[in-house]
Amino acid sequence: MNRKHLCINRFGFAEYEEMIELSRRVNIFDLVEVLGSIVEFVFSEEIDFLDSMTGEAQANFVVPLGMSAKMLSSGEYSAMEFVSAASTVRFCAEPHMAEFPDELAQLLSRLPR
Repeated sequence: MNRKHLCINRFGFAEYEEMIELSRRVNIFDLVEVLGSIVEFVFSEEIDFLDSMTGEAQANFVVPLGMSAKMLSSGEYSAMEFVSAASTVRFCAEPHMAEFPDELAQLLSRLPR
């Protein structure tokens, strides 16, 4: 796929041309809920999920998820910025989905590609 890169947004996520239309079509409120649930699941001290992850999964997936958590907590983002963050989280998680609990994998599969 030949993707046209537009920019790196203020949260550090790449934005691509096809995300313009996607950000118009998706229900951002639903995505906020899904990504918020993923953040809670991964960073919950009750579950200790982070300790069970491989170092590679932590490096690939937890960093963009942490960036997304910071963006969510600010509450100040555009639809395009949010779609970019959610897409990055899913992209970075996909190589590690087999090692994730089913609940987390299902939540991640609800994020846009």
